Amino acid sequence: MFNILPPAYKYLLFPNQSYDENPLEMDEQTFPQESLPQNQHLGPLTAEEVVNYLWREGKVPEWIDINVHSSDKSYTYLRLLCCGRYTAADQLLYHQQEGSPPFHKGSPYIPPGWESVEKNGKFDVEWMQSANKRRPNNGMQRTRNIAALLKSIFRARR
Repeated sequence: MFNILPPAYKYLLFPNQSYDENPLEMDEQTFPQESLPQNQHLGPLTAEEVVNYLWREGKVPEWIDINVHSSDKSYTYLRLLCCGRYTAADQLLYHQQEGSPPFHKGSPYIPPGWESVEKNGKFDVEWMQSANKRRPNNGMQRTRNIAALLKSIFRARR
């Protein structure tokens, strides 16, 4: 199974995804009151709504990780994991070497055991949502899901 990814986008915004207890530097500012419970997000939002939410008097999150979350017939839904520290200082923005700070473009979460298109073929970008719907969500399953998620993130960042 693979997904058709329409060229129209909507965004799922996950604010305050960083550890922000270290002392603030330069012009950094945080907005802890805007944190959401784990796995909850704002949206789907339009690009304009995302910018309106994230732009704070010239300050933006220090990093924003983008990857495909899901799709339907009309939209590709992109996950935006956002740092909780905001700055207007270019030198504090992450992913300078990638050319579009603060953005880091990543792959969708990769299923456990998947190695390559050549070996395993294409995969459903919604594999995690589908797996969670099929199985009871007990503590052991939740732990496996978290482990699979972390493994896929580490693999994607290699």
